[in-house]
Amino acid sequence: MPPQHEGESPRIFHPQGRIRAHILVTGPPGSGKTFVSAALRLRGVNALDADTISGLCGWFDIKGNRVPYLPDADKHFLDNHVFRWDRSVLIDFLARQNEVYLFGSSSNVFDMVDLFDQVFFLKAAPELLAERLRSEGRTNPMGRTDYQLEYCLFRARTHEAIACNLHIPMLPAMESPARIYSHIRRGDTTSGFVRPLLLPP
Repeated sequence: MPPQHEGESPRIFHPQGRIRAHILVTGPPGSGKTFVSAALRLRGVNALDADTISGLCGWFDIKGNRVPYLPDADKHFLDNHVFRWDRSVLIDFLARQNEVYLFGSSSNVFDMVDLFDQVFFLKAAPELLAERLRSEGRTNPMGRTDYQLEYCLFRARTHEAIACNLHIPMLPAMESPARIYSHIRRGDTTSGFVRPLLLPP
C-alpha cells in the first residue's frame, strides 16, 4: 500500500490500485450541509447535496409508499412519514464516483455508513439550528412552522446521540466551509480522531 503522509486523511486503496474516497457528512437540518457542499463545489471539490441525487431520497408513509412533502407539513404528517434514502440508488451512485463528499441526512442515514470510507457529523447548538431553520434565505421549507422546528431539534438530538454511540467524528457547524473541509482532510475533529469506515473487500 502506498504510504500516507502525515496530515493527510486516510485513503482507501482497492486491489485495482485505484484510490477511492467516499466521504459522508451528515447532520441535522440547519447544520449547513447544503451551504457547505455548494461552497466546496465552487472550489472544485466534488461535493454534493444528497437531496439533489435523483431517486435517492423521499418521504414515505407507514406502508412504504412514496409521498410528496408538504411545505406546511403538520404533526400528523411528520409523525406518520419518514424521510429515507434508497440504499440501492446510493450504491449505484457511489460506484460511479472516485472521490466524493456527500452531504445529507435521512431517517436511515446510519444504516448507510458502511458504504463510506469516512463519515462525519456536523454538530451545531440548538440555538444555531433554530436561527438557521427560521432564516428568510433558507430554501428548504422544513423548520418554518413551530412543530417542524420542534421536530428538527428532536431529530438533531437523537441523531447526534447515535453518531456519538458510533464514534463518528464531530465537525463544528459554525465554522466556514473552508475550515470544515480542512478538518475533514486533516482528520482534525472535535472527537479527536478519525475512524475510517471501510467497505468490505
